Amino acid sequence: MKRLPTHIPNLDVILHGGLPANSTILLSGAPGTGKTVLANQIVYANAGQTNKALFVSTASEPQARLLQYLQGFAFFDVNKVGSVVVYEDLGPQLLSGDGAAALTRLEELLLQLRPAFLVIDSYRALRDLSTDAQAARRSLFRLGAALATLPCTALLVGEYDPDRISHVLEATIVDGIIGLHARHNTASDQRTLRVYKLRGSAYRSGEHSFSISDQGITVYPRFAAPDIHHTYQASQQRVPTGIPGLDDQLLPGGLLRGTTTLVAGDPGVGKTVTALHFLLNGVRQGEAGVYISFQEDPSQLSQIAANFGFDLPALEASGRLAMFYRSPVELNVDEHAFHATQLLERIGAQRVVIDSVGDLESGLREDPERYFNFIYALVQWMKNHDITVMLTAEMGQLFSNELTLTGRGVSHIADTIIMLRYTELDGEIRRALTVLSARGSEHGKQVREYLISEAEGPRIGAPLRSAYSIMFPTARLSEG
Repeated sequence: MKRLPTHIPNLDVILHGGLPANSTILLSGAPGTGKTVLANQIVYANAGQTNKALFVSTASEPQARLLQYLQGFAFFDVNKVGSVVVYEDLGPQLLSGDGAAALTRLEELLLQLRPAFLVIDSYRALRDLSTDAQAARRSLFRLGAALATLPCTALLVGEYDPDRISHVLEATIVDGIIGLHARHNTASDQRTLRVYKLRGSAYRSGEHSFSISDQGITVYPRFAAPDIHHTYQASQQRVPTGIPGLDDQLLPGGLLRGTTTLVAGDPGVGKTVTALHFLLNGVRQGEAGVYISFQEDPSQLSQIAANFGFDLPALEASGRLAMFYRSPVELNVDEHAFHATQLLERIGAQRVVIDSVGDLESGLREDPERYFNFIYALVQWMKNHDITVMLTAEMGQLFSNELTLTGRGVSHIADTIIMLRYTELDGEIRRALTVLSARGSEHGKQVREYLISEAEGPRIGAPLRSAYSIMFPTARLSEG
């Protein structure tokens, strides 16, 4: 099937190349969701001397105001207005109750201009201003018959309830339905797009985030595991963390390359310091790395690193290190994953830290069931690119008698689990570290003291034999 690219960033990925050529597509959504922007952006990206576009407004918005607002977008080209993008207002005929005259005028314009693109905004108004349901049905079939004689791709814009879109007449006639939605019950508006129907064509299912800026609409496809399993050879190569005692006493030579390690523990126990040393020691050895952070910005991390003798600005200048910070407030995880994976590919990352996965969970508060699927897809993407990953996760049970790890099942996604805890021993607060599991690898089973100082950095100390009962009296792994 011949495809018509929309040229909207990443939308053609979802549509598997673009819209089917000469199809009729319903753009549905509540007022303010971006339907008119989407239609115009597609038109201006494709319109030319041999691909003219006809934009018909009904009773929704005056054309003068529409053009005024379009001038704020980078895709708008005033030189195309009136020449290759023709605007026509059918509002006067419709408001006077003469729907037949409005439809006749539309047919005349189609035959006169023979456009490659037609936009009717809003088609819902054209239907609602019909004298009765039978007249609306006749108008729709009449329009369909006119379009069938022309090589024209039509975009019908309308305000339809997403829960009832499948029951309206238009849904049964059109070749495709794209729904735009906006959630207003979060700290910020969250816009999503979903393809409900694309006749004779495959597409990427599910809800996909999008944003509207002065550049227009940018779509961020739903981050998901690939449909086809990627086969790769499990590596036996070791990736040393560079933390004295961890690589030679608890992990035989370090972590297996291409695996995922979860570092979980109490607040302030040293998760960030551990992850930072794992990444920066690798950068010093020539392995490119990316630190993805939500809680501490690059300035804070740079100061922490400097305390341990790492010059973050110099490492970044070398091109082997990138710090990727996003605030956890109003986090859009699909947009974040899109930019993060682009960065990883650009820098050729071999090590990655995500600090922490709990902030990703907060970014999916409106869809908590998707949290596990998102983390799984992210980890699989890293595995497919042979990236060694370290995730951090905070546990809130300070000095608790029961250990519950990763309430939504992230623990079994990780190949290695390292637990950091505070423990009281001989009247002092000590840090303790243990490797709970290491898939496909031997590991030390002891609980060791974990020492952190600016002079020597993090290092593994002596076994805390008497701390066993304090740390893990009823220890267990729970998937919540």
